Amino acid sequence: MLVNRLGDPLRVLVVGASSGIGASTATALADSGARVVGAARRETRVAELEGVTAVACDVTLPEDCDSAVATAVEALGGLDALVYAAGATQLTPLDATGLDQWTELFGINLFGAAMVTRAALPHLLAEGSDRRAVYLSSDSLEKPYPGMVAYAASKAGLRAFCQGLTNEFAGLRVTEVMVGPTIDTEAGNRFDPHALGDWFTRWTEEGYIRFDYQLSVEVAAVIVETLGSQDPGTRVTAAKEFS
Repeated sequence: MLVNRLGDPLRVLVVGASSGIGASTATALADSGARVVGAARRETRVAELEGVTAVACDVTLPEDCDSAVATAVEALGGLDALVYAAGATQLTPLDATGLDQWTELFGINLFGAAMVTRAALPHLLAEGSDRRAVYLSSDSLEKPYPGMVAYAASKAGLRAFCQGLTNEFAGLRVTEVMVGPTIDTEAGNRFDPHALGDWFTRWTEEGYIRFDYQLSVEVAAVIVETLGSQDPGTRVTAAKEFS
């Protein structure tokens, strides 16, 4: 059972809980005895998760981030941990991608994390909190895939944010969970299948796909283990090695 430093059930806000890794994580945490609030734009989908309290949140709107955190704190009686699992990706060839696409990806993958964290910090640092924050990065930030550089750049920014958050708030236990290719998420729903075929050939032939495909429940298990560890470290790898 996941408990906080007082021996009570861990109180967790999972942002991006309507599908994929976020939904799997919210469910796994609830199954592990944590008290969980799940936030997402599609609040009705979060409400379908057993043991998870749903709250609406568009992470590109700072007022939504503030409201979601306030609702979670009220429902849970405080906050022990934040899991930021919201994310977006799309194909963004550098010779054809405009500012709107760059802004959208950074808005969800990085700026949203910053705004949710800003709202959550007073509660995470409060007396009695377990003081944990977990963010999902990507293996692609270390070797950006051609055609997805904007996504990799946003995740690289998220890594720097995690490092800076640790430096600025020494009492906060911040963990970056690096995720590899995960096949049961909605990450590729906006890919043009014809364009994707050409890019995928390059990714395969040129060695950009460096980890085996995995399921969201496997990543969720790593996040649950991280939140249950007394010393999880600042970076954890959830990417699955080739067998």
